[in-house]
Amino acid sequence: MIKKVTVNPNLLERTAFLLSPKTGQKLFNNRLHNLQGKYAKEAEATMTASGYGNHGASRTKNSLIGWITGGGDSEYDIDLNSATLRRRARDLDAGGGLARSATRTMKTNVVGSGIIPAPKIDFEALGMGEESAVAWQKQAKREFALWAESNYCDASRRSNFYGLQQLAFLSMMLSGDVLALLPVKNDTRFPYSTRIQLLEADRLGNPDSNGESEGIETQTGGRIVDGVEVSASGEVVAYYIANRHPLANNDSRTIAYVRIQAFGTKSGTPNVLHVMTEERPGQMRGVPFVAPMIEQLKQLDRYANAELSANIVSSMFTLFLTQDEKTGKFPLEDAVDEEEKVTDDEGRIELAPGAVYRLDPGTKPMEISPMRNNSSYADYVSSIVTQIGASMEIPSEVLLKQFNSNYTASRGALLEFWRVVKVARRNFVDKFCQPCYEAWLTEAVALGRIDAPGYFEDAAIRKAWCGVEWVGSNMGIIDPKKEVAAAAQRIALNLSTQEREAAEFNGSDWEENMVQRRKEMKAEAALQAATTTPPGTAQKPKANP
Repeated sequence: MIKKVTVNPNLLERTAFLLSPKTGQKLFNNRLHNLQGKYAKEAEATMTASGYGNHGASRTKNSLIGWITGGGDSEYDIDLNSATLRRRARDLDAGGGLARSATRTMKTNVVGSGIIPAPKIDFEALGMGEESAVAWQKQAKREFALWAESNYCDASRRSNFYGLQQLAFLSMMLSGDVLALLPVKNDTRFPYSTRIQLLEADRLGNPDSNGESEGIETQTGGRIVDGVEVSASGEVVAYYIANRHPLANNDSRTIAYVRIQAFGTKSGTPNVLHVMTEERPGQMRGVPFVAPMIEQLKQLDRYANAELSANIVSSMFTLFLTQDEKTGKFPLEDAVDEEEKVTDDEGRIELAPGAVYRLDPGTKPMEISPMRNNSSYADYVSSIVTQIGASMEIPSEVLLKQFNSNYTASRGALLEFWRVVKVARRNFVDKFCQPCYEAWLTEAVALGRIDAPGYFEDAAIRKAWCGVEWVGSNMGIIDPKKEVAAAAQRIALNLSTQEREAAEFNGSDWEENMVQRRKEMKAEAALQAATTTPPGTAQKPKANP
């Protein structure tokens, strides 16, 4: 039963209120707050905890009473910390080690040399025959290669589409998110004008934020959270992008933010591709891949550097000289010539290999052995690496590129990691690859280079034309013989196709492989016939009838 308590201002508070209403109200509020805390503690002490209140949510257990935590939404917990997380994650990556291994391992396996599209339209929904669909897919693949394999698809004219995939994914891993604009730039030397412009995460921010993360309210009841404007209902409506990098100290241009609508007013297609991985509903900005383990990675880096420094010091020869009497001069001279000395410090001497030194009478050498052996270093680091890898969903064997176990254990680690790769690849395809493909296809249809009836009239028909199967690199192979046998078994059981297996095995095109194999087989047959026919018995050409 809850006891009702009435609290009235006391004499001191009433007197203070007469002199200064603000001061009197403050005194009364403070006393009321203290009383509320007192009654809350008494109520908690008398109530019997149950459920999580007696375990993880307990406020009385000695092991948890000092665990003070706050609470916040995704904006408070994630978005407003994104700027600090980006800078620390990049610093860890620049220093190498596990942080760099994690991001590069994900990039190499998720994107590899490129995630290649294989058009797979829904020809039944489009009322097409299978042969017509195959012909259309070949034409679409040929046209897409014209655009994607040239640097005309890049607004900066530096990379092709597959190079942009690698850059976009790596930037997302390092910074938490990356932006891609789809501007149009005409060039008479190239038929397509659709371009991809990648922007680093720092260029997305609130006006006048000076590169820091913040959230403000809009006049329409929405919010602008670190450069992402959302409506009152939570819909993303616009992005604020700086005209230059806020951290570019050598750029003298004044920073100005441009508001870009998230989607076209008439077309409804995205104007900005915001590539990131969400962790919580309502999250506006991504977090770097190593963010959850930043502290552990930094401490491990410090520990490794300390051990390296200690071992370097222990490898040096240290010598003290003791004298029975103080002579007023240094008892040992340099063994190297003056022009060969590396220091001008008179308090330091430089020894030479194989040199014989003469000491003054009463002077004795005393050797110091700074040998240091930390036998627990390897086991401790291995334990920490395992924890870091588990947090990143990367097995330690993959993270360290060490497969010292047997085939079964190594393959098990790869299979576990490959599940993560497939999820990350699907997310990246949905956020970046597929929208870029649809932007190109829209222009190709508008130019008449690809025939797609009904593309602009019906959303369902357009979706049928935009069907694509994105194929990336396959999982690493430990035993090629077993892997090929497994692929043949999958094909025989109709669990896969030769086209898919060829693409996943080495990224090759099955149709191109077939064409090349026909050429090779003809060449082998001709060579076989030439080597088995005895000399001088070549058949004479038959006369025309």
